Formats: sequence, C-alpha cells, structure tokens
Amino acid sequence: MEVTETISIVPTAAVLGAEVCGVDLAHLADDAFRRIDAALSQYGMLFIRNQDITVEQQIAFAKRFGGVEPNVNQQACLPGYPEVLVVSNVRENGRLIGVSDAGITWHTDQSSYPRPPRCSVLYAKEVPVADDGTVLGDTIFSSAAAAYDALPGEIKTRLQGRRASHSYMGRLLARKKAVGLTREIPADHAQKMPLMWHPLFRTHPVTGRKSIYVTEGECTSIEGIPDDEALALIAQLHQLVTEPRFHYRHRWQRGDVIMWDNCTCQHLAVRDYQEDQRRLMYRVSVDGSVPF
Repeated sequence: MEVTETISIVPTAAVLGAEVCGVDLAHLADDAFRRIDAALSQYGMLFIRNQDITVEQQIAFAKRFGGVEPNVNQQACLPGYPEVLVVSNVRENGRLIGVSDAGITWHTDQSSYPRPPRCSVLYAKEVPVADDGTVLGDTIFSSAAAAYDALPGEIKTRLQGRRASHSYMGRLLARKKAVGLTREIPADHAQKMPLMWHPLFRTHPVTGRKSIYVTEGECTSIEGIPDDEALALIAQLHQLVTEPRFHYRHRWQRGDVIMWDNCTCQHLAVRDYQEDQRRLMYRVSVDGSVPF
C-alpha cells in the first residue's frame, strides 16, 4: 500500500485496478490529484467509494485529466450537459432517459475515434439491488496489457506494426446481434464515425507498456492479411484479452466513482438486473491521443 498524508492507493488482488482512499473529489488538492493521475496509468483502473459530487464537480474532476467533448449520443446525454452520458435503465414518460445497453459486450470506449478517450469517469448515483439486498450490475475490467505480455512471441513478431480496422457501426451491430439493443442507431452515426485504423498493439503514452487493442465485432480486418485469416486472429486476440485470469470484477456501491484507462484495459457491464431495478450513472470521457 502506497500512502501520502491525505491519500492511499490500495491495489486490488487482480492484475489491474486499485482503490483510492482518503479523498473527497468535491475538494481535491493538486497533490492528491497528481497521485491519482499517476496511479491511473500504473493500475489501469481506479475506484473511489462514498463520493457525493454534483454534475459540475464530476466534469471538473474529469477535466483535470484532459479536455472533454460532447458525446456522440446527444439524445442520451444529461440535459444541459452535452459531455455527460446518462447510463441508465430508468424510464420517464415511457422513454429511457439514457443508454441502458452501454457496455454489455466487451469493448474499449470509442476506439473507432481518431483520438480515443484517454479515460472515462463513471459516477454511480443509483445501483440495482435484488430483493435480498444483493447489488447487481457488476462491471468486469480486463487487462489488455497483461494479455499482451502473455501473447506468444511469434504472434507478437508477426503482427507488430500492423493495424486493425475499428468500426463504430460494426460494434453496435455486433452488440445488437449478440445481446440486442434498447435504442435505435441514428442514421447519421455512420457518416459521423467512418472506419478508423489503429495499431493492433497499442503503446501507452505514459508508461510505454503495450496492450492488445482489438475487439471482436468492432474490428473486422487487419492490414496486409486476408480477411478470413484476419478475423480468426482478431478472435484469438479478443479471447485472450477477456480471459478471467486478467479480470478485476467491480461490485458497485452507490457513490462510487470509477475511472479506467482505455488504452490498457477493456470492460464489460454485467446485465443481470431487471428493468424495475434502477441503475443510474453519469459518464464523462476525457480526450486522448492518437494511438501508436
């Protein structure tokens, strides 16, 4: 355990993740933020319990990591806050107030962007609870960096320097086919989000650590490799990234703030709750750099 005067960072027992203790995000000192910033790059994902913050305070905290932009899903953003995506199964007047199917297949956020987000900051305002008091809706994080380390050397050598295609529409259509969607895909999204090419093995801009940067369904080709062979390789890489040995499973509590590094980990939202078991979270994404 690493300790300063005001903050402690406690790694999980998994290959990624740490809990940040002893901070109030509504009143966060610069030195404490610097520790959080460094820990995010080191551990891949962080969680902070028992926070009581306003929307403005969440946005301000996210902006300390970098710029924030309006989310492409404006119909699911918090009114008056275009940078805050509402992740929720709550309905008002018969309509979902946010995105209820976000993250229910393995992915890394917005990898089809030219500059995918550095990190995402998710705040739990309500969590679904079963009749017996069990909290539902866990999120599983998997270390794509640890998966790269476990990759056989001959595959690393063969694929080093190659790029894979990332398709925003491909991800949504693959998710629709696998588990269904609770939203319509706006027709203009395909125009807004053209096919993007990123390295199969992405280098972290701070630590220099490499990670596998592909997702099955979203990635459909590898440059210089025939499509059928490329799809098999993508499936092989994806399967490795999502193996349980690389997982940390987060059991949510109301008031949790979680942030994850979109370069080094992928995540999956477990949909084991019903529509009447309310889940309400706010997500802000922080601008990132061009993958290399």
